[in-house]
Amino acid sequence: MINNFFKELISIINRYKIYHLAFWLVYIAFWSFILRSGISWKRDIFNATIFIFFHLIVSYFNNYYLIEWFLFRKRYLAYLTSLFLSITLVIFPLSVATYRYIPLLEDSVQSIWTFNFFVYNFLFILFTVLLSSSIKLFRNWYIKEQANKALEKLNVESELKYLKAQINPHFLFNNLNNLYALTLKNSEMAPDVVLKLSNILRYGLYDSQKQKVSIEEDLQFIKDYIELEKLRLGEKTTINISTQGNLKGIQIEPFLFINFIENAFKHGANPTLGKSFISIQYLIDEENKTLFFKISNSKPNKLNNLNHNSIGGIGLKNVQTRLNILYPNKHEIKIADETDTYTVSLKIKLT
Repeated sequence: MINNFFKELISIINRYKIYHLAFWLVYIAFWSFILRSGISWKRDIFNATIFIFFHLIVSYFNNYYLIEWFLFRKRYLAYLTSLFLSITLVIFPLSVATYRYIPLLEDSVQSIWTFNFFVYNFLFILFTVLLSSSIKLFRNWYIKEQANKALEKLNVESELKYLKAQINPHFLFNNLNNLYALTLKNSEMAPDVVLKLSNILRYGLYDSQKQKVSIEEDLQFIKDYIELEKLRLGEKTTINISTQGNLKGIQIEPFLFINFIENAFKHGANPTLGKSFISIQYLIDEENKTLFFKISNSKPNKLNNLNHNSIGGIGLKNVQTRLNILYPNKHEIKIADETDTYTVSLKIKLT
């Protein structure tokens, strides 16, 4: 309720420009203190109001016309000349108002028509103009900066949605191929496969739409995926998955690791090429709020001449792009491509 009240108050202030009035009232009070006459505080405020009225005229003329006409168009000489003339022209009516409405001593009256009076008032008005224009320019910069941030956020969200949209059909296509291969190989496995595939697709269709999911949910999804791959590969591939540290409360983006795992199965576990292995490790460093993910797979001899990144390129390029967006300067990927083993290590600084 309090937040709504302040939001409504700010909306009213912006709508009716009350902040302009507040600024000038404070400014008048400031100058009434500086130019106090010793007669009374009401007289001081009246005197300051007459002075500041002419400051106000030049300030608004500068903010809404001169800056727009010249400064924003980089016509600096024209801007300075116009500002100088505006201040000079307003000093004459200011002198008349001072003479008629502000009670002064005889000596002070004579000083109104001197060069010193002109210089002092020129500098006072210039100070007011610079102050008000600085506030205006800062406000314009702030509004533009907020708009740029909103646009940047929108672009990032659009790109992430596009990347997710790429993952889902790609992932579904691979799993349907697995299901087809398994039903041909042994129809008795089909019901279990369909159930696990249903869990996987539920995660892909619903949970993946969230910005973040618990790492335990994502891990269960990966385990279901691995079970499907085990049914396809049989006993020729040894698969190990291990976790260290407390996973509870850790939130990550969905589908963050599946591309690495798909890549390992695709290029490191081929049942027609003999024995193979895949090792997956999760480690949570609670003290430093860091997540470590590591996956290693064997490289069958007939596949040693193939580059992991060159096959099925959507996967790894996609995850690298997402990591750059989601964890800028907060992640590190290391790839070790050895003779018979391929390893990907990922470190993410959690926020």
